[in-house]
Amino acid sequence: MALFLGALLAPGAGAHRSRSVLSTVDWNAAQSALDISHRLHGHDAEVALIRSGAMPAGEDLTQVRAQARLGLYVQERFRLSGPAGAISTEILAAEIDGAEIVVYQTAQLATAPDLLTIDNRILRETFEDQTNLVNVRLGAGVRTLMFAGSDGPKSVRRST
Repeated sequence: MALFLGALLAPGAGAHRSRSVLSTVDWNAAQSALDISHRLHGHDAEVALIRSGAMPAGEDLTQVRAQARLGLYVQERFRLSGPAGAISTEILAAEIDGAEIVVYQTAQLATAPDLLTIDNRILRETFEDQTNLVNVRLGAGVRTLMFAGSDGPKSVRRST
């Protein structure tokens, strides 16, 4: 009986973690740059890197080399463009935060783009049920884009 009650009271028993990546794109006027971050579940990131051939099965994301591989993986699957064409991003760092890992990027621009097109394919080739959210702040408000399934690029306009 005690075992049964313990199972009923155990937090998260039977809960299913959704597969998602939360990305943010913020205009940083002081630096004339887009500040970009991606928050991924560490295990999902490791599975994707191994399946894509980007990381050997013996590595894990506590190793700097594996974090660098993840940065490159993310950079290949998260693309930005504006009215003038592709926007180049630079990988800044990756850091572990509990069960998650955060990848940081930046993109230097003269001014905040009036229109930003985003293609977010992070983990989507690995997990069929993957959903990616991108919060974009180019001006006064925040716009959220959602990517799932076979979604292609999506655009957001700067709000004033």
